[in-house]
Amino acid sequence: MAQAIRAVTFASLASLILAQQINSGHGPVAATPGTVLPAAAVVPASSTAAGAQLFQWESLQLTQPVLANLTNMNLTNAALFGFPTTSLAPTSQCKVFPGDAHWPPPIVWEILNLLTGDALTQVVPLAAPCYSGWPEYNAAKCASITSQWSDPNLHVNDPSSTQWPLFQGLTCLPPSLRSSSTTCTLGGYASYSIEVTNVAQIQLALNFARNLNIRLVVKNTGHDFADKSIGAGALSLWTHKLNDLKFYPNYVHGSYSGPAFKLGAGVETADVYLAAEQNGVTVVGGECRTVGLAGGYIAGGGHSPMSSLVLSMEVVLPNGKFVTASATSNPDLFWALRGGGTFGVVTSLVIMAYPKIPVTTMTFDFTMSNTLSADTFWAGVRAYMTYFATFTDAGTYGYFNIVPNTSGGFTFTFNPFWGANMTKPQLQALVAPFLGDLNNLGIPVTPVYTQYASLYPAWKASFPPEVVGGFNNHAASRLFPRENFVNPTLLNATLAAVRYAIEAGGILVGYNIKAATNSHANQNNSVNPAWRNTLTHFILPALWDNDATFAQIQAASETLTNDWMAKWRAASPGAGAYMAEADINEPNFQQAFYGSYYPKLYALKKQIDPYGLFYAPTAVGSEDWYITGQIPYVPTQNGKLCRKP
Repeated sequence: MAQAIRAVTFASLASLILAQQINSGHGPVAATPGTVLPAAAVVPASSTAAGAQLFQWESLQLTQPVLANLTNMNLTNAALFGFPTTSLAPTSQCKVFPGDAHWPPPIVWEILNLLTGDALTQVVPLAAPCYSGWPEYNAAKCASITSQWSDPNLHVNDPSSTQWPLFQGLTCLPPSLRSSSTTCTLGGYASYSIEVTNVAQIQLALNFARNLNIRLVVKNTGHDFADKSIGAGALSLWTHKLNDLKFYPNYVHGSYSGPAFKLGAGVETADVYLAAEQNGVTVVGGECRTVGLAGGYIAGGGHSPMSSLVLSMEVVLPNGKFVTASATSNPDLFWALRGGGTFGVVTSLVIMAYPKIPVTTMTFDFTMSNTLSADTFWAGVRAYMTYFATFTDAGTYGYFNIVPNTSGGFTFTFNPFWGANMTKPQLQALVAPFLGDLNNLGIPVTPVYTQYASLYPAWKASFPPEVVGGFNNHAASRLFPRENFVNPTLLNATLAAVRYAIEAGGILVGYNIKAATNSHANQNNSVNPAWRNTLTHFILPALWDNDATFAQIQAASETLTNDWMAKWRAASPGAGAYMAEADINEPNFQQAFYGSYYPKLYALKKQIDPYGLFYAPTAVGSEDWYITGQIPYVPTQNGKLCRKP
C-alpha cells in the first residue's frame, strides 16, 4: 500500500483537496489559519440517539462520500483511510514498528497530517529541551520543565507525557532528577500524535492504524498508574482538547428526567465540579483535579463509581464508525464502556446531576511517639476500621494515609473525613463513638470540622492539586469487602496484612468508601462487581530512591506483588482491585479488575474489535499480546506489540 502512495506528492494532494469540497452536501468545512481543508463531512448536530445535540466538532465526521472524493482525486490508495471491508485481523504477528520494512514513509504520514487538518506531529519527549542531542535543546526551558515536573498540568497539557513515567522506561527525564539520565529517547512514548479536535480525525486515525497494522494509543490526561496511554511505535490520539461542557436543566432520556451535563472527553474533574456549582447542582466525580471524567475514569469504573450515572455516550468504534451507546442504542457496548475498559474512543457522554448538598469535613492525625506505642497506634487504626460499615452506610467517605515519620514510627492522617449532605452537628454526632474509642485507648486527637454550603468549595479546600511525575514508587491496591470489617476474625487478618506491609516499608493511601445504593446507581454496567461489596479502596506503594537501578526497582516491585499484596489477597479471597490504581503485575488481573464480567467482556472485545486495534496493559484481551524486551515486574512499553502464538 505505502509504495503506491509515494507517487502522490504532498503538494499535489494538497492542491487536489483544496480544489474540491470534501463534504457530503451540507456545505464546506472551513480551513483554519495555517491548515488545509481536512477530510471531513458536516452532519446535522442533531444526529444522535442520545437526546443531546452533538458538539459542533462531533458533527465533523468521515463519511463514505468523503472517501469517494479521495478516490476520485486519484489518491491511489484512498482505501488506506477507509472503513474495513472485512472483520479479519491482520495476519502478521507484530504491529509494524519504526525501522520495519512496512513502516510508513514520511510522505504517508504527511498525507495523514493533511487529511486531519495539520493535526499530526512527531512526538518529542517533554524533557527533550534538557538534552543537546535534540533540536529542542533549551537550557532555560529545561529548568522550567524541571521545576514544574510534579505539577500534573505540565503533563496533562503535553500530547505524549504521562503523569507516572515508570513504565515509559524512564528514557527522557530531566537529568537533575535522576543521575543516570544522560540521554533522551522516545522509549515507550508514541511515534506520532494527533491533537484531536473533531471526530473525523479520530476516524481517519483508527482507519489508518488498523489498515497499516500500526499500534494505536489514546491519551487524555495520562492519569493512570500503569501508563496505559503510551506505547512505542504507536500513533497516539490526544483527546484532551475535546473539553466542551453543556448543562441541560431538564434532560429527558429513557426513564430519566432531570438535570444533566454533556461532557467532552477532555473535561477534567475541576471543570465539571465548577460548572455544577455555577448551575446549582452536584455531580459525582473523582478526587484528583486533572482526572478526565469522560475518559479513562469512566472506562475503568472510577471512584464513586460515577460510571453508573452515565446516560449515554458518543464513541468511535475500532471499525471507524461513530455511534451512540445508551440503554436503547448499542446496549451491549454501553454496558461494556462503563467499567470494562477501552472498546472505542469516547468523544462525549451525558451524566446525571443532583441537587446541591452541604458537606462537612473533619481532619485530625495521631502519631507513634514515646507515649503512643506501636501496638496502641495500630489499635487506633483497628478502632477506625470497626466503623467502616457504619460510616459508609451513613454516606460518608474517609480519605486517610499511614506514612512513616521522622522519629521512625508512623502517622495516621485524615485528608479528610468527608460528610456528604451533613451539617457539622450531624457529623460530630456520627463520629462521637469512634472518637470516644480513641480516647479510651489513650490516643489524643483534636478534630477540626469545617462546614461548606456545597460540594465545590469543600472539594477545592480539601483536595489540593495532586503531585505527579514520580518514578520512585510503584503502587498496588485492593478492594476489601464489607465482611472483612464486620467479622472480627477477618478484621484482625486484614489489619495484620496491612500492618505487615507498612512496617516492611510501604505506605497506605486509604479510602473508606462504598458504591451508592440508589436505583440509578444500580444500573446494569460492567463496573467490577467487587465495588458493589467493598468498604475500602486501599493503595499500597512500594518505594525506592530516584536513582535506583532497574534491578532494584524490579526487586521492590516483585516484593510488592508476591509478598505484601499476596497477604492482602489472602485476607480477601475473591475480592478485586480498581484497575486504574492497581498493580500492573496483578496475578489473574482478569478476575481482580473485572470479576465475573470478564468472559462477557472478552467475548464483546472479540466481536467489536476483531482487528486487535485497541490494546493497553491489563485491558480486556491484553493477555493475547506481549511487548518485546520487557523487564520482569517492570513491564515497560518500549518494545514491539506482538500477538502471542
